[in-house]
Amino acid sequence: MSRHMEPCGKGRVVPRIVQLLLWMVSVSLISRTCAHNANAPGKDFRRGAWSSLQHPHRTNTKYLMRGFLPVVRGGSDVPGRAVFSATTSSPKQNVASSVTRFSKDEKQASRQEAKEQLDAFLTRDSRQKFIGRVYAILTGQLLVTVLSILTFGLNPKLTWWIMNQAPIVPILSLGLSTVAWIFMCASERARRESPLKWRLLIIFTIGEALSVGFLSSFFTLRSVVSAMTTTAVATLSITLYTLLQKNPKYDLSQWGSGLLSMGIIFLVYGLIHILEVTGVLPAGFLPYSDMIYSVFGAGLFSVYLAHHTRLIVSGKNTKFQMNEKDYVFGAMSLYNDIINIFIYLLRILGEERNN
Repeated sequence: MSRHMEPCGKGRVVPRIVQLLLWMVSVSLISRTCAHNANAPGKDFRRGAWSSLQHPHRTNTKYLMRGFLPVVRGGSDVPGRAVFSATTSSPKQNVASSVTRFSKDEKQASRQEAKEQLDAFLTRDSRQKFIGRVYAILTGQLLVTVLSILTFGLNPKLTWWIMNQAPIVPILSLGLSTVAWIFMCASERARRESPLKWRLLIIFTIGEALSVGFLSSFFTLRSVVSAMTTTAVATLSITLYTLLQKNPKYDLSQWGSGLLSMGIIFLVYGLIHILEVTGVLPAGFLPYSDMIYSVFGAGLFSVYLAHHTRLIVSGKNTKFQMNEKDYVFGAMSLYNDIINIFIYLLRILGEERNN
């Protein structure tokens, strides 16, 4: 009988007893930790922890033991055995265990990554709201302008009455819109303070609408509609190109300095053209000055439209973007570009009325 007991003598019974005790301590710690940290009743997590010990190959960073036991990753190559190195002290048991702890750096990195993802999502959502506000305001401005153009175009007597009874109206409306535009460009308070920016927007829109309507009344309604259609097609094409253009070498948001230089050249050319029209300079001083000036203006403000659209829409390869608080100013910028494109196309395509 003693011979049969020999394989289970002291040399093997004592390690087994120690192993069982370690198992009991491990199970107790797991149960207490899960019951303490979980929102659900502790008995459910004890059942889950016991299942993970019976089937360690199913465990994949599911149970985190704070301060008591390390995180269990992976499993054992022997089904039914745990992966804790403390319980597999026998050299004959070939157990592949991977016991590791989360360091503070890893936790900080994971938190930072989650924060960046949340910030990116919120930024994208707020940018979409900003774009929606800009184009909603722009739509309202264009509707007011179209109504003004149709009102003056269908009522020539209104233009005649203004020219004879109130010639100051077009000059005053153009001056007020210019002052409102300068205030918006120069003052951050004017762009972002709620009551003031809406008042400047209304003054600017009404002034521009009256000026454009009065100017378009000197052309036939057919040519005006033709210029409006051409402007709409050009605006849509430029906007789509700006949205679909993904090449970082052609970042339209960085064209501000170049456009400023072109604008100064355009201004000088316009002054020379005015002096020629008023008779200060002899006629023919600049050959085809009217046509060149109109084509130059339409092209310049088309590029300005693409530049401002990129600043508003932004994107992955965009270096500069418009502040999300400046949605009123963004709409005014696009509106100003579109109106200028329409005016210069009207000068090119328009047919003046005989009367």
